[in-house]
Amino acid sequence: MQRLLALICLPSVLLGLAACSQPQSDLFGGSVGQGLQVTPDASVSTATYAVSGPNGFASAGIVLVGDSADVPVTLSHLPVGEGYELDLSGTASDGITVCEGSTIFDVTDSAATLTLVVHLSCAVPSGDVDVQATLNVCPVIDGLDASPMTLVLGGVSSLRVTAHDSDNQPAALSYSWTVNGVRLAHQVGPALSFACSSAGDVTILAGVSDGDPDPACADKSGVKVTCQ
Repeated sequence: MQRLLALICLPSVLLGLAACSQPQSDLFGGSVGQGLQVTPDASVSTATYAVSGPNGFASAGIVLVGDSADVPVTLSHLPVGEGYELDLSGTASDGITVCEGSTIFDVTDSAATLTLVVHLSCAVPSGDVDVQATLNVCPVIDGLDASPMTLVLGGVSSLRVTAHDSDNQPAALSYSWTVNGVRLAHQVGPALSFACSSAGDVTILAGVSDGDPDPACADKSGVKVTCQ
């Protein structure tokens, strides 16, 4: 199907301490109810973490958020390696305010349990749209394979997405991976190795883009992996 290429200008970005368009703060001191109070009427009680690392490693889970913006995340069963990234994201009870944070770390002992503290910064995203028209055929995902789909802690599932772009425009295909709603910053190829670091169901979403700035042009496909 052909669609119009939309040039999207998003001057404000969620991630980072200085990227949000609205003034940030380290939130309202103290808590009302459970979780972190981000506005007088909204709080964050849970956040999703995603871990990406060397050799295509990826893992994810959910942590509770207390009344502090510094959130501890405990990880285990990580292979030895350098340059891991932990991204943490949670949406407040108002459904608008987003809190995010990240940290870089190394693993020197695969048998060790790590506790990392991630600082959350919160803001309401905003953006402007500027549209210009150009013809483009959007990419299509042909398949998403995951094996195995049920794992024990420390187990690894191999995922691969296949896709095509009929007009090969405006750019070559690029890939993205999202785990429980958090994008893996360093995983940009068609293959992913997901390791179970905590028990529960994990939803893994593969995205394929041909460079069209309209997010609706990118194709997506998901699969659920169970960590026992």
